[in-house]
Amino acid sequence: MWHASVSAQRKGRFLDDEARLQRLAVAALRGVGGPTEWWVYALMLNGPSIVGHLRVPVTAEEFALVPPGLVTTDAGETGPQRRRTP
Repeated sequence: MWHASVSAQRKGRFLDDEARLQRLAVAALRGVGGPTEWWVYALMLNGPSIVGHLRVPVTAEEFALVPPGLVTTDAGETGPQRRRTP
């Protein structure tokens, strides 16, 4: 799974701007992964930060490039699955 975590600050304060964070995450993962994505946007429970998480499944071709034994056991919350954002 491809995963981008995005937050933004201005003058030391976290910005609550979901659309902006989502655009940054989409740009970061453009060109990789399959046809679907998951978006999670939330205030972090352990601090004052606001973070957006975009997750995209790897393709079969990308998976074949991962060396044996390199495994991620937990990608975190996924949110509702949807078609990739253009």
